[in-house]
Amino acid sequence: MTIKINDDLVVSGVLSAANILFGALAINPRANESTAIEVKTNHAEVAPEPTVLLTAHSAYPWTRVQEVGYRFSSQSGFTAFIYRTDETETILHWVSWQGFAG
Repeated sequence: MTIKINDDLVVSGVLSAANILFGALAINPRANESTAIEVKTNHAEVAPEPTVLLTAHSAYPWTRVQEVGYRFSSQSGFTAFIYRTDETETILHWVSWQGFAG
């Protein structure tokens, strides 16, 4: 069932949807090289490949943290990576969503 809303939508409390997952992880990067970590998810197997959005919690974006991204996205997880100029542990926040097949 689809409901179209042509107005502002205000959600109080917790927003929950089966096709949206989110989380945070700590990564210990190697200086001046891409460092990867595997993230496990449990999206529905019948839906298309999830899209992932990542951001680093850093006081020095684009100076010490130069790149954050993902690759190899599937229903069971993705690989998050960071390129940082030093070896400071960094928190990555992520959200993953997928459309429905059909």
